[in-house]
Amino acid sequence: MQHRRIIRSTTDSLSRLAEAKTEVAAGLRTEPVAKHVKNLTKPNSVSKTMRNVGVALIASPDIITDPVGAALVAGSYVMKSRDPIKLDDLAVETRKILRDIQSLRL
Repeated sequence: MQHRRIIRSTTDSLSRLAEAKTEVAAGLRTEPVAKHVKNLTKPNSVSKTMRNVGVALIASPDIITDPVGAALVAGSYVMKSRDPIKLDDLAVETRKILRDIQSLRL
């Protein structure tokens, strides 16, 4: 009898908790969260913007814009090292470090 009472109270508690979580989730706005997740996974890149503008200037029919476009494209590769780190890059770097630590023989 005691076990049934414990199981019943546990299931009632879990169902109330699930209902409360569902109610909270229904009231949340997802736009700000999606914006922050996008900033973490694909942060704004100055080098990518410079490269796109440079290619557009080179592709334009004006001959005057070609040197400026070439300078922007070259500068974008220099700025590549200053791009913000993404979560993917962090995961790759963590795997490399863990692999290096595991390869050590003490």
